[in-house]
Amino acid sequence: MASLPLNADSTFDDGQIQDAAHNAPAYADLSARETEQALFTPEFLSVDVGHVVDELNQKGYFAFPSALSPEAIETIERDATETKHELNVNKVSGVFSERQYYLTNLLAISRTFYEFSTSPFVFGVCEGYLGDQFRLKALRYYETYGGHHMQWHTDNKTDREFAHIPGIIFIFYVSDVEDGEFQYVEGSHLWSGEKAYSDYTDEFIADNFSSSVKSFKMPRGSLVIYNTYGIHRARPVADKNFVRKSVFFQVDSEINKSEPIIVNTEFISRLDDRISTFLGFGRPSNYEVFPNTSLNSLPLDGTMMSVMGKYMLYRMARSAFASIPQALKPTLRKMIGR
Repeated sequence: MASLPLNADSTFDDGQIQDAAHNAPAYADLSARETEQALFTPEFLSVDVGHVVDELNQKGYFAFPSALSPEAIETIERDATETKHELNVNKVSGVFSERQYYLTNLLAISRTFYEFSTSPFVFGVCEGYLGDQFRLKALRYYETYGGHHMQWHTDNKTDREFAHIPGIIFIFYVSDVEDGEFQYVEGSHLWSGEKAYSDYTDEFIADNFSSSVKSFKMPRGSLVIYNTYGIHRARPVADKNFVRKSVFFQVDSEINKSEPIIVNTEFISRLDDRISTFLGFGRPSNYEVFPNTSLNSLPLDGTMMSVMGKYMLYRMARSAFASIPQALKPTLRKMIGR
């Protein structure tokens, strides 16, 4: 079957979506099928896993527009951003890294994301491409703002160096992406491993592989899966008001290493060997969590200044109240309604 034509001007109609669909995958039980019906759009439910694996082998990527249902995307976004601008809250929360926002512990707060990442579709693709053993290596919800520049790179590396580890990445858009889209050098997964390095300059790609660059402008809920050896980036955007929202997770065949994965046990309705290995139960998780952030990476923008301003006013009011004689405090509380 011909793959969907993906380039900087790609658009998709119902006919193209239907042409990309094959027979529905087999399900172990009815509940798994019902879960996928809630996760995915009707068009995507008939995609053949074998076709996805073929695309990954031949081109290095597979893409499908509007794969996840609007309800699933809405739920995941709400879960991921609930504590976005909260500081010092005793909840799972995200971090800012200059021109990006990340939440790496999505499995701790989003049942919908857990169901997607452990779905028969995801496991079927992983088994078809990586074999019987594979492990979730890293995951994150992230927002990228205008002015951020991502270098062309591959993901077949550890947190310290290049590595020959077969793997695949799943990315789905949480916002419509008409600019700053994901880009991939088609076929680069077949030769990048010979280079033994992961980063490539804009000039190198432009001079040598411009005709192979595929751009994925697609709507909210669209899915891209790609080989970790493939060279890729998010196209830079200069507009300071730009925001692109996505979810990323990486799965590879190295099952004894990963970033620490935090999971809400309430989401685990069954725990078999596949899920146990996939989530890394009882195995080392000593990779450093990406990104490495601190207070110094927190952007000083209007939103954060407002958050910090409210904090300063509150702390000054508390300090002033503490200095008032104890006998006057009940009267003052009545006056301010507290």
